[in-house]
Amino acid sequence: MLLIRNERPSDAASVEALLDAAFGPDRRSKVSYRYRRQVPRVDELCLVAEEAGRLVGTIRYWPVRLEHEPALLLGPVATDPSHGDERIGRALVFESLARAADLGWHLVFLVGDRDYYRRFGFEVVPPTIVMPGEQPARVQWRYLDGRPTPLPAGEIRRHDGSRIEAVAEPAPNREPGRVGSQEVHDGGHPR
Repeated sequence: MLLIRNERPSDAASVEALLDAAFGPDRRSKVSYRYRRQVPRVDELCLVAEEAGRLVGTIRYWPVRLEHEPALLLGPVATDPSHGDERIGRALVFESLARAADLGWHLVFLVGDRDYYRRFGFEVVPPTIVMPGEQPARVQWRYLDGRPTPLPAGEIRRHDGSRIEAVAEPAPNREPGRVGSQEVHDGGHPR
C-alpha cells in the first residue's frame, strides 16, 4: 500500500539517494537550482511516498514570483527508477497540488516534459513569460484556483524578487543543511 506523507529530516539520506539514482551527480547544475539555492523549501508541500516501509518517491516545492505575484516552483518529482510504477509520481503530484490549493497558493510553475504534465492541467507558458536560462517549451504553469487564463506577462524570479542572473554562482556539491532536489517525473526520467 502506498503511503504519502510530509518529508521529515530523517528522510534526507533516502531522498538524496533517490534523487542521485534518478538524475545522477550533475543534477544541481540545472538552471532551476538557481531559484532554489539558499531558499527554504515550502515544507508543507514536500512529500514522500513509501511502500512497504521503503521510500519510493519524492516531490518538493519552492517559492518563486512572477514579477510581483507569489508562485510555486514544482520540482523535483522523482520515483525510484527500479520501482517502475507511474502511479507513484501521479499520486505525489495530485496530492501536492491539492495541498497547495488548500494552503492558498494560486500559481504553480515547473520545468518538465509537456506530455507528462498535461494530465495535471499544466500547459507551456506563453511567450510573454520568461524563465531566464530555461528552454521555453519546457516551462509550464497552472493556476490552482480556477482563474481564467491568460497569465500576466513577466519574468519568473526568485522568491525575493531578484533575478537569477544575480545568483548564477556555480552549483555546490551539497547545500549545507539542505536536502537536495531536482526535477524528475515517473520512472526517474529527467524533466
